[in-house]
Amino acid sequence: MNHAAIYRKQLAIRRKRVETVFASFIVVMLKGFSNFGFRVQCFKGRKGFTLIELLVVIAIIAILTAMLLPALAAAKNKAHMVEEISAGRQLMLGIQMYANDFNDAVFVGYDNHATIPLDSWGQPVGAPEYWRYPWRLAPYMSGSIPLLYSGVNQAYLKQLQASDTDPTHFNYVYIVSLCPSLGMNSIFVGGDSQYATASQMNAQWGSQTTLTKMSGAVHPSDLTVFMSARGSPSGADPSLTPNIQQGWFRVTPPYEQTRQWAANYSPSLSPTDWGYVAPRFNNHAVAALLDGHCENFSLEQMQDMRHWCNRATAPDWTLGQSN
Repeated sequence: MNHAAIYRKQLAIRRKRVETVFASFIVVMLKGFSNFGFRVQCFKGRKGFTLIELLVVIAIIAILTAMLLPALAAAKNKAHMVEEISAGRQLMLGIQMYANDFNDAVFVGYDNHATIPLDSWGQPVGAPEYWRYPWRLAPYMSGSIPLLYSGVNQAYLKQLQASDTDPTHFNYVYIVSLCPSLGMNSIFVGGDSQYATASQMNAQWGSQTTLTKMSGAVHPSDLTVFMSARGSPSGADPSLTPNIQQGWFRVTPPYEQTRQWAANYSPSLSPTDWGYVAPRFNNHAVAALLDGHCENFSLEQMQDMRHWCNRATAPDWTLGQSN
């Protein structure tokens, strides 16, 4: 049983305990009303409660509900975070398997010269869908697309699957490539041909600025490969895309030659203003690091360039800055 399944079981047990305590509380309150003489005789001698008693009970239920709902919401958010951490670990296993197959090479996050993969129906994935990482990395995770859509994105993937009536599955293949829960730090890890290839980055800014060999990592336990992401999709079914609030295939660093992110994070910011990173867990984001472990990054950690670039030596390090 994985960590996410264990946590869901624990959450169900806690919810049952809350329900039991809640029911016991109501029983005690009703008995209390009777002990204080609030019980009255109703029509035909049947015992019941006065209108005031019922209103008091309703008020108590409303108060307890208001107290419990935030706790349940926080527990649900925690469960989503655990699921995303589990997915991050699986992604990193895929990255390691790829490196084992390709002589220590780091998987390229966005690659318009990659070998064309197959979709879930055995058909070649088109461009630009296969340029993004999901369909190319899926074979190293036993082809498990649900792993890419963990936590808050699970419901959307199910909706997408249920509405997939197109024989070509275009919308499904497109969205799967575009909006995975975790975005890849492809500019500095593996390479990103939409920005600049790894060879171009390393020729301009120095060897292993963009990491191309797993063994070339200076601090593998600090270098981010994937992070919780959100984006602004377009070009797919308009009845579906407004429902996507989380997930993007890429995350971009807070600094390049200059500061790229907004000074402070706010959920109202455009995804591009915070590098597509989604601090959706109480201002924290799941980060999958090169050595295979995952952490829950704070806003401060997200902005530290030492977690983004193999050659960075300071939190505000920029390209062109000497080490």
